Amino acid sequence: MKTFYIFNGRKVKEDEITVKHLKRGFLYGDGVFETLRATNYKIFMWEKHIKRLKEGVEVCGQEIPDNMDRVKGEIEKLLIKNRIKDAYIRINLWRKDPESFDPSGENISHLLVIVRNYHPYPEMTYREGIRCIISKKCIRNENSPVVYIKSLNYLENILARMEARKNKCDDAILLNTSGYLTSATVSNLFFVKKGRLYTPSLNCGVLKGTIRGLIFDTSKRNDIEIQEGRYTLDDLKDADEIFLTNTLMGVMPIKEIKGVFKSKNFTLSRFLKEEVDREITD
Repeated sequence: MKTFYIFNGRKVKEDEITVKHLKRGFLYGDGVFETLRATNYKIFMWEKHIKRLKEGVEVCGQEIPDNMDRVKGEIEKLLIKNRIKDAYIRINLWRKDPESFDPSGENISHLLVIVRNYHPYPEMTYREGIRCIISKKCIRNENSPVVYIKSLNYLENILARMEARKNKCDDAILLNTSGYLTSATVSNLFFVKKGRLYTPSLNCGVLKGTIRGLIFDTSKRNDIEIQEGRYTLDDLKDADEIFLTNTLMGVMPIKEIKGVFKSKNFTLSRFLKEEVDREITD
């Protein structure tokens, strides 16, 4: 699988991106990223992802290049030239200088775009659902600005995913410091009761997912009641369905949360998956 790189507006080979360039992002995780998909050579929800990227760099005290529309054009040209019809795209921004810990007011960023073929999740996971745990090791701090951006430091998410794997599960659901539900390691959380859709409020320590927003739009368009709020594990115990969402997976049904929930009812989940898939591929 070939991977392509656009670094600071120029297509480069992998070995042209050196430690000198990567140093501050590697040493301190001082930056943000976005993960996108492109289908039929067009980038899905570009504006919403770039808006969230801008919000992230504002939190970090960095600057985003003014020419992001040109960057989009360069990505789409690369897709067409290399016949990458269905693509994974990751945009990374990190502070260029200084090497020392204290940024001392520096706000200029490096911009790296990584492009490769998109590889979908196994069809079996959508058909049968995934298994999750409630993480005991990792707790979201809803008072931290970092939980509301996609920072380059995803260690907490990785530790929670490792915890899930050790428990022979696919993913982990995280609670916040007040004991309320937040999300899974890299996706937003939804549950269904009697045809009504529920999801944790953003202020619980939840990233504002692009597919999360699409679920709201799709639900309203189809007269599905949807409600945000502060929910606990008890709210999941009598749920009819639970599912996760993000850009790469779309809508993923959950068949079990160990000790909390078990169901093979994916009726609304599958309907929403079809609606989201249609939006992505149109």
